[in-house]
Amino acid sequence: MRLAIALLACLALVATVVSVASPPARATWPSPVFEENLTVEWSPLRPTALDRVTIVIRTIAPNTFIKGATVYLSITSPENVTDGPFPNPMVIGNPPTQATFGVRAYPNGTTMGFYFVAWDYDNDVVTSHAYSYRVEGAPEFGWKHPTFEENVAVTVFPPIPQPHDPVTVSIRSREPDVRIGGANLYLKFIYGTDPPQAGGFVMAYVNTTDLSATIPGYPPGTQVVYWILAWDKDVDTIGSPFYAYNLSVDKYTRHENLPFPPVETVVGYSFGLAILVPISVYFVDARRRRRSGR
Repeated sequence: MRLAIALLACLALVATVVSVASPPARATWPSPVFEENLTVEWSPLRPTALDRVTIVIRTIAPNTFIKGATVYLSITSPENVTDGPFPNPMVIGNPPTQATFGVRAYPNGTTMGFYFVAWDYDNDVVTSHAYSYRVEGAPEFGWKHPTFEENVAVTVFPPIPQPHDPVTVSIRSREPDVRIGGANLYLKFIYGTDPPQAGGFVMAYVNTTDLSATIPGYPPGTQVVYWILAWDKDVDTIGSPFYAYNLSVDKYTRHENLPFPPVETVVGYSFGLAILVPISVYFVDARRRRRSGR
């Protein structure tokens, strides 16, 4: 009796293993032609330079399953230079009736070409014909105006800087079809009778339109002068006028003994810092005027 029970248990275990290891019924391709077995989709159909594209293949016949698939990608740049094809394994779904692959965003004018190789549970391989899409975002242009402030809007926060508080300088293009390729913020700070010191920061994109950099806080009595060098998609540089703010001594008394924060040096522009003469720019504080008027 015990032997019979043990034999039944073994048979049940073998049946379970076989059912797990075996592919589903009718898991093989009904046709040797890829497009008769699988559909091809990608989304979005007309991607912009900000869009990631998801490529999907799906089985057409019911109870037909994908064991594995590879997508081969070729990238043709806006300058008509092609790289690839590069093989990329696709992610098989559960159940295995579809496979997906994500393509990162590419610049406007890029053409993505691709084809697929897929195999079923009998390891029968089918290969697709070629597909492609083109990145069709809004065209980007270079600077449209001769001066910095006609092309670029500058904002400062806080608008009235306080001693020892950092100041964030942000820029964005005034033209919706002109994208700022990059920018550096340069500064010179003068404290009392000390020799002027200079440095700068790389401005970074904080969203799809705005770049910013943060000037460290300085003690009362410091005068901060800063300016911006920006470039467009063609690396055509354009420089801003000088901006400045003065941290008045008689207005603020807190944290007088804090040290000066370090300033990052921007390589390649130090010669421009050497020729900048001291600039005496004083901002009239509204609260001080109100006090003197009382």
